[in-house]
Amino acid sequence: MKNAIILSGNEVIGIAKEMSFVNANLLKFEEIDRHIGEAIKSNFPNYRVWTAELQGCDGVGAEVLQPGKDWQKGRLKLVISYRVEFTPDKVPGTESPLDGLRSQLNPE
Repeated sequence: MKNAIILSGNEVIGIAKEMSFVNANLLKFEEIDRHIGEAIKSNFPNYRVWTAELQGCDGVGAEVLQPGKDWQKGRLKLVISYRVEFTPDKVPGTESPLDGLRSQLNPE
């Protein structure tokens, strides 16, 4: 996305309306990240097996059939990746110092 800022640290986020998985209007990005992780864990049974997060587990036994190939036995592992982007309505520094004066001289 154009001018998108990828959030990843201690940024503080003010949300206009409470989201279903976050019960706050003002929170740090780290809290949203934690809530996303909890939502994945609570809505995805046995996520630790699928993601190979358990000690000694390397995914789920599976067979895969690809076009033009024979069945292959192996392990299936879910890799979850996401990012949170913020796109400002106005990009800082794009306004001229004279814009305020122009709007006063030419009211619409």
